[in-house]
Amino acid sequence: MKDRLERFVRDNREDFDSYEPSKALWKKIEVEVAEQQPAGKRLNGKVVKFGGARLGISIAAGIAILLTVGYGFFMYSQIPNDFASLELPRAYEKTYGKEIVQFASLVEQKREELKALEKEDPQLYHQFDAELQALDKNYQSLKSELPQNPNPEDLLKAMVQNLTMQIDLLNQQLQIIQKIKEVKNGKIKTMV
Repeated sequence: MKDRLERFVRDNREDFDSYEPSKALWKKIEVEVAEQQPAGKRLNGKVVKFGGARLGISIAAGIAILLTVGYGFFMYSQIPNDFASLELPRAYEKTYGKEIVQFASLVEQKREELKALEKEDPQLYHQFDAELQALDKNYQSLKSELPQNPNPEDLLKAMVQNLTMQIDLLNQQLQIIQKIKEVKNGKIKTMV
């Protein structure tokens, strides 16, 4: 059946071509189609609308992505330079390098949490900070000895141990702060 239809069209092609629609008819069809099409631009055969809910969602998604990337760069830049630029002997770089940077950034993060206490209770903050300063001074001393030390592995272990002690101390201090807040909130609730 298909072959017969194709043969018929091929044999009678001249008859089909002789009845072409006029330019006025094409213009009328074009006007009607333009009226029926939604507003927007065509892109690869598809109508793209600008405005409306999709535009708002697209803008919000773009802003969210930019904020996320910006926050990532900000957090990466917050790693203290003295920890990130610590020059380790090549043999120990893989073993201790990542660990020291990770612990150091954790110490800095917890110190930032502790700084919130400075406004609420400056006296307690200064007590906590004095304890941390002693450990940090010890860490800086170990760090300054590293380049000329004949046995850097022991020194690096001591530095990691110092950082873990700082983290433990900060965790204890933050727990104390949390308990103080709970007690204050408990007193407020019982008074009401």
